[in-house]
Order: sequence, then structure tokens, then C-alpha cells
Amino acid sequence: MTTLPIGLLLGALVCFIVFLVRAEAQPFGEQCLDSFEKGREDFVLDTDDSVKYGATFIIKPKVESTNDCIRSCCKDPKCNVAFMENGSGEGMIKSCFLFDCLYKQQYVCRFVRKKGFLNYIRDVVYESDLATKNLPGEVDNPPEANGGPDRVVQPQESLTLNGNESKDDHDIVTYQWHLVSGNTSAVIEVENIDTFSFLVS
Repeated sequence: MTTLPIGLLLGALVCFIVFLVRAEAQPFGEQCLDSFEKGREDFVLDTDDSVKYGATFIIKPKVESTNDCIRSCCKDPKCNVAFMENGSGEGMIKSCFLFDCLYKQQYVCRFVRKKGFLNYIRDVVYESDLATKNLPGEVDNPPEANGGPDRVVQPQESLTLNGNESKDDHDIVTYQWHLVSGNTSAVIEVENIDTFSFLVS
């Protein structure tokens, strides 16, 4: 019977283990990237609305590339949405944010238009129709006007309202101010496109 030197057997075993490690590591990176669908560009997660409806912020990993941001999401089984701010070079990013956008089996994340951002959604969520209604750019939702909290003023006092908390899933083109109820003798003066003042007589 032929015998092999122990050193030769150990060397072959080490080479086999290294081969297995490399074979497993490479598919993880590739499979990870393949398991995400790219969303619409120039849309960012509306974090306030998303969290209000049940989305969970996971982490902001310190990575510098799109692929590394996605890989960070792959490492967390709860992560299904990664959104990031574009960097100066191709494939480079300024920041990366990971979210769990499922709450009670419902996709609860909302997106708004903002230049310079991109997002990736895990394909099992993207393809399951859970995200269909809220995919960025799929629908044009009505804008949400917000002139600030209710205010109480006395006669001869002036008041300035600001609409910069208003939002839309597309760009806000213009603001229109109207007195819909109350004292019709109030004098309205538009200061800027998103602010106006009025004097209560």
C-alpha cells in the first residue's frame, strides 16, 4: 500500500481549506449585490413618515462606496432598504443609511424627491408587491401643505407664517396663500414665496 508523507497531506488540506474560504467569500459579495434592486434615482427616504408608520432605522455604517453600503445591509437580516448620498466619484458615496421598512408584513417606507440620493431595495421585498405602492416615483401623491402650528393673535398684531415644512414627493413649484376662514379684514402681505404676513384689524 502506498503511503503519503504527513507534510504533503497537511499541505493539501490547508490548500483545500483556503480554496473553500475563497470560494464561499466571493459568492457572498456577488450574491449580496445581486439580491438588491436599484430604486429610482434622486429620491430619498422620508424618515419621519417612514418611522411614524413603523419603519426602523438600523445603522449608519462608515462606508465609502455603494457596494459596501449594500454589503452592510446584507449582513443584517432585518435590513431591506439601503439609501445613500452620492459622492464625488463613480460608485462613491458620502453617507449610507440602513432601514427595515417592513412592519407587520407591510411595506411602510415613503420616499420624497431629492437630488443626489439613491436607494436599493432587497429584491424579495421589491418583487413581493409589498413595496409597489410606495416605490419612489411610481405615483404622484398630493403635496402636504404645512403653515406651522395654530397661532392666536390679538387685534392690531401681525403674524408671519412659514410654509417651509410643506413637502411633496416631487419638487414644490410654487406656494399659494389664501385666507380660507376667519377675519376677512386681515391684511395679507406675501414676503417670500414660502412666507407671508398678515395684520389682524
